Amino acid sequence: MHDVIVIGGGPAGSTASTLLAKQGRSVLLLEREKFPRFQIGESMLPYSNDIFRRLGVYDKLIDNGFYPKYGGAFVTADGSASTVFRFNESLEPPYKRSFQVERSRFDELLLNHSRENGVDVREETPVARVDLTDGSRVVVETASGEKHEARFVIDASGHGALLAHATGRRTAVDALKKIAVFSHYKNVEPEPGIDKYNIVIVVLRNAWFWMIPLSEEKMSVGLVVERDHATSSGLTPEEMLDRTIVATPYAARRMKNAERTTKVYTRKDFSYRVSQLVGENFALVGDAAGFLDPIFSTGVMIAMTSASRVADAVVEKLERNSMRSLRAYETKTQTAIDRYLRFIQNFYRREFLEMLLHPEPARPIYMAIVRVLGGNVFSSRLDRIMLSTFFGLVRLQNRFGFAPKIAWDALPAPASV
Repeated sequence: MHDVIVIGGGPAGSTASTLLAKQGRSVLLLEREKFPRFQIGESMLPYSNDIFRRLGVYDKLIDNGFYPKYGGAFVTADGSASTVFRFNESLEPPYKRSFQVERSRFDELLLNHSRENGVDVREETPVARVDLTDGSRVVVETASGEKHEARFVIDASGHGALLAHATGRRTAVDALKKIAVFSHYKNVEPEPGIDKYNIVIVVLRNAWFWMIPLSEEKMSVGLVVERDHATSSGLTPEEMLDRTIVATPYAARRMKNAERTTKVYTRKDFSYRVSQLVGENFALVGDAAGFLDPIFSTGVMIAMTSASRVADAVVEKLERNSMRSLRAYETKTQTAIDRYLRFIQNFYRREFLEMLLHPEPARPIYMAIVRVLGGNVFSSRLDRIMLSTFFGLVRLQNRFGFAPKIAWDALPAPASV
């Protein structure tokens, strides 16, 4: 009988496991794949530094040469409008930089760190079934037929969302039915100076690119499009990615000498919510608890933050049989998702982009946006007022033109036959 079984060894699973083990709990982690393995979600947020330090991996990230990140830029496909949100100039010292990470290396580092802290990690061990009927214990059965018992189970199974699928509590976010097509490249022209370390979001008409520098030589490039467009375009994922790069002036300029170094991957229908995140003997964390469009790089930050909170809440549940902290975790996680969802859904509106790319934003509003984009979703009361003001200006942008207009219809759209 283990104290806790964790399903999934990605950032959420390894975070929860390590923190539980550090508090003296016996933890079994079951991971279906063999690490390292390819994954996206490569741009970290600076407010994740608190969790990196709590885990004891911040110095390891630096020592292992993960690329620094000092901000994020948004630019229209034709390059006519852009803005940079600079963490190094705007945030407090602990948050002035973050990391761009090759996830195969990053996830393996976190999983090995769990082992070093006493977690029983078993890779290539997919879970077939979880029995939650006895509120005082959990039975987890692997695909090979082995059964393991624990007092509590944490589902960190990622997009597989094992428990959410089993209970029927996972629902798609209808407004965000997107498909991502992505790969890694070499010989991409860097931005000048310190901006070469930044993630760049390239805005097309009804689509967008990410460009994430992973090293001096390697760049992650992905295209996010409407699912209906992808299925009706008549193009393979490789053709859509290649042709849209060529048709996008900003991306074409930087990638004129680029060479693809991995196959082209596809991820479909990746935005969803889960209505129930906790119960008497279970909790869902990370992508198993919900995932949103990756436009603001929130996936890993929410995953590790939720796992950190759950680890503490599970200790309280095991020691005092109290659900208080688990319920608080559920509320805070749903609130964080709600706040980011508001930004994400508005991102696909021209008025929002015009205000976001305003060449001379009001300083208090700019600072509030920087903190949210840095991962501080539970911001101060002043920040919340500034964000409400920003969304108010977005609603009035068409009438009063606070920011220069974007020639929306002139922007390239994702490729099709």
